[in-house]
Amino acid sequence: MMTQTSLLKILLVDDAASVRQALRWLMEEVPGFQVVGEAADGDTAVQLCHDLQPDVVVLDIDLPNKNGFRVSRLLKETIPQIHIIVLSGHGDVATRQLAAQVGADAFMEKSDGWQPLLAQLKGAAGFTGQM
Repeated sequence: MMTQTSLLKILLVDDAASVRQALRWLMEEVPGFQVVGEAADGDTAVQLCHDLQPDVVVLDIDLPNKNGFRVSRLLKETIPQIHIIVLSGHGDVATRQLAAQVGADAFMEKSDGWQPLLAQLKGAAGFTGQM
């Protein structure tokens, strides 16, 4: 469990550079959050998770070479303690269910806005820092 002096290490994974940039900008404003890396595709996401050991991955579904479902399953098989938040433009029931089946810890729609995502991140991995 993390302490107040710990940083929550976050990896951002989205094929859209503008989404990654917006998320980075948002998260860098939150004390205790540290964006440790970014990936635009599934293969890079998996490699960076093994290299950087983030606490949380904010993961899009629509990715080149490995979609977010495959990435989530692979990460949970190899790094079971990693916290995965799927952030997607697809919020239908089937997509949500599949995300849960492959190990995602939370599912957020991009249209939900930033506050619910920040709340999910704050609750991730026992983070107790201040927002």
